[in-house]
Amino acid sequence: MSGILVVDDKPAHRDHVASILSSAGYKVTGKASSGAEAISLFQTVKPDLVTLDLIMPDINGMDLLRVMKGNCPSASFLVCTSISHEMITDLAIRSGADALFHKPISASSLLSKVSQLLGSPESK
Repeated sequence: MSGILVVDDKPAHRDHVASILSSAGYKVTGKASSGAEAISLFQTVKPDLVTLDLIMPDINGMDLLRVMKGNCPSASFLVCTSISHEMITDLAIRSGADALFHKPISASSLLSKVSQLLGSPESK
């Protein structure tokens, strides 16, 4: 396994998360704009971590999380969403997410959680 896969159907959000991670020294090994593309890239790049948008047009993020986690239980998942509801957070964690972040993403909180899960970028 290697690197981070960023999944979001909105290019600006996808690029923002990838930029935060890359600027901090983490290796972004793929960016996907749909659930189908995410599954394909997930199988190809075998990432250590996936940042995952919850609302996407083809496959919702919860279903995608369950599929990916089922295929690779050792991968970490950070769900990113604009939905702010306690039930969503609980469902994401029960489905296998390591954390849930609300958009707009705070660079410091994202990097703090990624560091907890993967270690510092220098150790990669």
